[in-house]
Amino acid sequence: MSYVLNNVGLGLNIVVVNGKNGTVEKFAYLNMQTGKQDSILAYLKEIKPGMIVLAASFDDLTTKMANGMREVFVGMRSTLIQYVKRRDSWVFAGRTGTKIKSLSEKIAVNDEKTSIYEGWPAMVEVGGCFPKNPDR
Repeated sequence: MSYVLNNVGLGLNIVVVNGKNGTVEKFAYLNMQTGKQDSILAYLKEIKPGMIVLAASFDDLTTKMANGMREVFVGMRSTLIQYVKRRDSWVFAGRTGTKIKSLSEKIAVNDEKTSIYEGWPAMVEVGGCFPKNPDR
């Protein structure tokens, strides 16, 4: 996904990948400024077990971030979503239905003293591989 390709947007950018065959099932950006909370939550809840989820914030993620949305990511074994605040940069790669925490997650905290982009923190990125067996 890329702003240049015009397939990212404000809020939560998400790609759902089939955990068995690696095909992209769906992708979207969930507008956390003007989107409806119940629609965003419904989108997140319909992600099937075993799917690999790639998510990244763009602009402010927290405007519409309700506890139910955070709980969906906690269910995907996110350990940092509970700490995401206004204008933080957050990236996550995890799997639905797994028992182990995601090792592919980072956050850059928005801090006036350390943010490098005029009130915005640095970009964050993760990399790695997913095992075929989701519990390993």
